[in-house]
Amino acid sequence: MKYAIGTIIGLALFAWLFSLCSPAGKNKTGHEYMPDMYHSVGYEANTYGAYFWNTWDDNNSFTKAELSQPRAKVEGTIARGYTGVFYNGASELDIIRGKNAGNAIAAPVNGEAPFYYVNTEDDRLRCEQEMVSNPFPITKSGLNKAKPLYDIYCGVCHGPKGDGQGTMVSVPDAKYPVQPKNLIADDMINAGNGRFYFAMIYGKNVMGGYADKLSFEERWQVLHYIRSLQAQSKSLQYDETGNTLSNIEKPAMGVATGGSRVAPPPPPPAPAN
Repeated sequence: MKYAIGTIIGLALFAWLFSLCSPAGKNKTGHEYMPDMYHSVGYEANTYGAYFWNTWDDNNSFTKAELSQPRAKVEGTIARGYTGVFYNGASELDIIRGKNAGNAIAAPVNGEAPFYYVNTEDDRLRCEQEMVSNPFPITKSGLNKAKPLYDIYCGVCHGPKGDGQGTMVSVPDAKYPVQPKNLIADDMINAGNGRFYFAMIYGKNVMGGYADKLSFEERWQVLHYIRSLQAQSKSLQYDETGNTLSNIEKPAMGVATGGSRVAPPPPPPAPAN
């Protein structure tokens, strides 16, 4: 018995002395029993390096640079309270505002909606055909909130008037790689809402995507503001009291504006010969 007690005391004394020889401090964990039980396998912000105690993944196929990047959400997941799809008997705006059910919640500020289109030319064209209606009404407050967003993310290239003459191309000696799109040209005035929304998600040519910078509602409000610039260029009206720009705001049958495609009605039969 006395040998067992002596052994236990000796081991405890050894562990105590060993911990004193290598204490934890600053970014060093010291010597600990099963350190992964105490310390998160995480990366510090804005640093490049692998976790020192990660010994179970020496043959990882990912590079340190890839492991150091921010992780995206799991594919297919949606923020709670936000779906952006049609429900029976409720408008999309009611769903966004949490009015479609007694236990529903309003969309968070950074709310999102599924977008079931991949970054291909075929899906870009299909998106323009299917995403027709803007789920948010034209309001003065919405246009006022969208203006600074447009100036920050769009106007620097497309210009404050939408004519493609932003500061990136209009300053003296500017060497911009490509002329930004003229948003008030006839082809863009006649373009469907889905064309603009798709570009906000994925970008186009040298323009990057803004899916991580503009929320679901902000994208649609910015689109309202772009439409108001188009109307202004044609001396037309586009505000909460009226819209004489075009008929593009008519809802599309069987189409969810969040990008969730619902089967459209079958086409009419071909006329008999």
